[in-house]
Amino acid sequence: MTTESEHRPRPPLSLPVQVLYGRRRFCSARVRSLTLQGMSLTLKKLSLPAGTLVGLELDFLGRDWLVEAVVVRSAGTQVSVRFREPQPELFQGLIQAGFEAEMEEEAAAIAPPPVSVERPQLARY
Repeated sequence: MTTESEHRPRPPLSLPVQVLYGRRRFCSARVRSLTLQGMSLTLKKLSLPAGTLVGLELDFLGRDWLVEAVVVRSAGTQVSVRFREPQPELFQGLIQAGFEAEMEEEAAAIAPPPVSVERPQLARY
């Protein structure tokens, strides 16, 4: 069963996350996309097989998060995980922050660069 939030366009993210395996930090990763039920990660130099139970440590929204998840897909360093419990507060906060960052980037790309106007020198006779 899919939810409406899974079908909404999601902004690209690049949020750092620590992946825990067996209660120890296993590797660093980056969150690439997010749904209410899980996220896609890019691991640094390692991979995890499907079915692996992991913990995800994030520092976001003014608090430290520790979320349990299961690897559902793995292709090299690209991994998708499903949260053991939905994380609506984390989902909403990350999406809002992602859209805000995306809008700021678009506004900067659209805005013309500042122009300095030089006044012409008047000739003195």
